This record gives sequence, structure tokens and C-alpha cells, in this order.
Amino acid sequence: MRAIVATAAVALACVSASARGADAPAPAAPGPWTYAWVAGLNLSQSAFSENWQGGDQGSLVWVLTSDAKAERQFTTRYNLSNHLQLAYGQSAQQKRDPADPSRQVWGHPQKSNDLILFESVSRFTLGGWVDPYAALRLDSQFRDESNPTGVIPFSPAKLTESAGIARVLQKTAERELITRLGFGVVEIFARQFDPATGERVRISTNDGGLEWQTNATQPLLGKQVLYKGQLRAFWPLYFSRSRALEQFDRDARAFAPGREAVADFWKTPSVDFQNLFTAQITKLLSVNLAVQWVYLEFDPATDVDNSKPIADRILAVDHGVRKAGQLREVLSVGLTYRLF
Repeated sequence: MRAIVATAAVALACVSASARGADAPAPAAPGPWTYAWVAGLNLSQSAFSENWQGGDQGSLVWVLTSDAKAERQFTTRYNLSNHLQLAYGQSAQQKRDPADPSRQVWGHPQKSNDLILFESVSRFTLGGWVDPYAALRLDSQFRDESNPTGVIPFSPAKLTESAGIARVLQKTAERELITRLGFGVVEIFARQFDPATGERVRISTNDGGLEWQTNATQPLLGKQVLYKGQLRAFWPLYFSRSRALEQFDRDARAFAPGREAVADFWKTPSVDFQNLFTAQITKLLSVNLAVQWVYLEFDPATDVDNSKPIADRILAVDHGVRKAGQLREVLSVGLTYRLF
């Protein structure tokens, strides 16, 4: 798979070299590493006495975030950018004590935010209308709490290797707009609980296809608000479990006639649109609005094991099918500290 990415990078480098034009951007000047690192803590808390008449319930929400970036223009022909985003948060709520309804007790904390995202992008700034690039991306989370059976740390882990062409539409000290198109190979490593035995099972899949990604950083409203956005679309062309899904459909429709086939769901392009608006009220106090929309019709980390009973397989596959888009919105006020 890495050979495929390397071959695509060489071919696209030749295309870029031949795309030089009169309007080509000027090569960036080589220089030292530039760093940016912002850490934040968002808190929200409320509590009510046991005799509060309104029936309200207290809550506690906290989210710790870190956004670090390191970039260097090594030569006029090579740029390396590394970006690491981390976030984790929990929420807890007061509730009536089942043993004594006159008392308020705090419930078990639930995860409210969880993100591990690292991306390294090498751009070959050859002076053409587009730049060849090669990228490595890792998506994961600290704790997978989707199954009531238990918690699995750092699962799933999605590794994406891609290469293609990139176009820098705008790049200054405050603004950035870069779009890229290429071919990517996605490897997923996950662990899940077997619905029949409750034991952990390991899952690994891979798929490949076309990747389009656009990153934007733009000040708004007279630089009072900073917008950071990422639009990423992936069109899979092959999937390592495609034949297993076809066999699953045959078995599932024999077990439940009239059941909808899912073998082609993996072919649907996926979209991940992330938006973050930050208003810096003071040096340390900020208001943040995060909006994310995800469309993933079939989760490639789904366990498709045709050696298991059909009822267990139907339960696992149906859990990985999501026909509607997923929306996440978080509005928070918190402390933000810019380390670099």
C-alpha cells in the first residue's frame, strides 16, 4: 500500500512540474521552525440544594484542549507542517438517590469530548500552479465508551497515507487557505467487544480512494473572531471487507427475507466538515463555538466476521450503518493560554 502512495507521489510531481505558469506563487523563503500552541480549559458548573423547588438538576462539564502546530520551510522546494490536536472532557449530572429520593447525588461522569488527531504534510514547493504533497494522518480517541460492556482505550485508530497535489490559495501570518486532492490508503485498527461472549476482538481493515481536503484559517469581524475550518471528503474505491459484506448479505437475507442489502454502503463517499469559531474576550478568556458534521454511511471499523452466528453479525453490522449525517455542536466559555 505504501508503494501505491509513493508511485502516485512521483507521478503527480511530474504533473506539477509541468504546470508552471505566469501566475505561479512565489517560492517561500527558507527559515527556522515556526511554532503555535494553544491550550484551553472550558468549565461549566451548576448545583442545587436538595429542597430546591424547581426540580432542576446540577451539572459539571469540563473539557481540556490542546492545539499545537510546527511548520518549517526547509528549502525553497520543501515545506513540512505538523499539526497535533488533543481534546478530552467529561460531564456529570445531579440526580435523585434511588435509595433516598429526598437526596441529590452526582451521577457517574460521562465522556463529552474525545479527540486525538495528528497530521504531517510534506509539500514540494516547486513553483508550479500546484504543489505535490505526501501526508500522514492519525485519527483516534482516548477512550471508546460506545459499548456498555466496557471501555477500550485508543480505539479505533485510523491511519491515512495519501499523496497528490495541493494548491495554496492564501498564506500569510494570520490567514491560510490550502486545498489538496490525492489518493489515500486508510488502515483501521480497532478493538471491540464480541456481543456473544463479551470478549475483546481485534479488527483491522484497509481501503483506498480519492481524498479531497481544504483547510482554512481566517480572522472575522475585524479580527475579533478567529475561524478555523476543515472540509474533508473521501471516496473509497476498494475495501478489504467487501467480499465479506457480500457474504453477510446473502446470509442475512436468507435469515430475514426482504432485508435491505448493505454490501455497497462502503462505496458511498464520506464527509467530515469541522468548524471552530473563537472570540478572544481577554488575554485568557475566550468563547468557542465548535460545529462538526460527519456523514459516514458505513463504518469501516465494523466487525464483519462470517464465522459468527447470523444474529450476532446482524447486530454488529447494523451498529456500523449510519444513513443520516451526524452533528456535533459545542458552545463554551473557558480559559485559553497561548504558549507560542
